[in-house]
Amino acid sequence: MTVNKEISLIEIAKVFLTIGTLGFGGGMAIVALMRETFVNQKKWLTSDEFCYAIAFGQLGGARTVNAAIFVGYQVRGFFGAVVAAVAFLAPSVIFVILLAELYMHFQNIPSLESELKGIRPVFDALILAAAFDMGKGKINNFESVFLIIFTIFLVLTLNIQVFFLIPLAILYAVIKFKLSTGRSNEIN
Repeated sequence: MTVNKEISLIEIAKVFLTIGTLGFGGGMAIVALMRETFVNQKKWLTSDEFCYAIAFGQLGGARTVNAAIFVGYQVRGFFGAVVAAVAFLAPSVIFVILLAELYMHFQNIPSLESELKGIRPVFDALILAAAFDMGKGKINNFESVFLIIFTIFLVLTLNIQVFFLIPLAILYAVIKFKLSTGRSNEIN
């Protein structure tokens, strides 16, 4: 990790406050916004570093919060991580408290439920766009295609949760690494 003193904690707070305020649609929809901001616009991270942030974010808790902490830490160390987390979460906490209060007053209006259902396809499209953008250039062989199809099969057909796929992916990577290093040792 390289701490970049040129990026101020105030700048980190502003960026994460903006993402936390504008980032609607759930985890993966926010991931698309984060990627655009940190990789393409600000250039705080490379595409690979951002993929690592998302991968680490999967390990426990809210993935976008974990990704925010990872980015903050990569950019400015411990204090960058704290500022990123607080700035990212503050708008959501305030917004949920306000929504809960409003919902308690207006929960019996039928049109509210149908309007919320109408927004869902937009969020789904954002998630697909983020997944496609992150996968571009990484799906370059049969193994990658097979793993994607196999993962989709496990999730959609067998209803296996992502939480259980992560240890499987780690096991696969360890076995693949062991096999590849075993072969390279045999060659030498």
